[in-house]
Amino acid sequence: MRLKLIGCKVLMRELYALCAESEHVVDIEWMEAALHETPKELRRAIQEKIDAVEGNEREAYDAILLGFGLCSMGIVGLRTAKYPLIVPRAHDCITMLLGSRARYDALFREHSGGVYWYSPGWIEQFKSPGRGYGDQDKYMAYVEKYGEDNARYLIATERGWTQSYSCATLIRWPMFAGRDFYERATREAAEASGLAYVEEPGDDALLKKLVGGEWDGEFMILRPGEELAYSGDERILCARGEKGKA
Repeated sequence: MRLKLIGCKVLMRELYALCAESEHVVDIEWMEAALHETPKELRRAIQEKIDAVEGNEREAYDAILLGFGLCSMGIVGLRTAKYPLIVPRAHDCITMLLGSRARYDALFREHSGGVYWYSPGWIEQFKSPGRGYGDQDKYMAYVEKYGEDNARYLIATERGWTQSYSCATLIRWPMFAGRDFYERATREAAEASGLAYVEEPGDDALLKKLVGGEWDGEFMILRPGEELAYSGDERILCARGEKGKA
């Protein structure tokens, strides 16, 4: 098959490696990770990419693959007119990096205090809590915009994020073993935030099936003319109006 992958840069290293091994031809287009901060803008940007792919008369595909999870409802409302749209049934990219929803749920139960996840893509694409937040620079920007009292309040509130978590966990895929930069970055973030450092092995099962064309029940296959919706149940995704649940 000839496939078009529209993916988040957070998954860039992992998906590049898996696409190179796929028996299919996979053309890749990356979306900026910062779009996660504005779900409506994320939806608009992805829809523009889908429309451009379907409107390109020079390139034909068997399907469009989406390298995103639900991502704060950022993909809800996407439509396809020409090609099937294949989407992992995942709330976010952490599920995809861990290999399955079952693994994600098991780790969520195991770490009842909460986990702040790190991966090569998250470390490279974001200034995560404990890494490059630059409280002093941010404080001065807040002072200029909101005044000193409000600036102190905002910084104190933002530092309170650590109360929701017990550990900073690095997802380490075997292909990235030995790259100490990711471990150092996560350990520094954990120490700066007063969290325990933990490693969990990544699993390529879900993303490998995405780019390998093995679209089983772990994927939503949106047919041309349908609109992607949140199912509100264990499926996570469905077509708008499907069985009255969307």
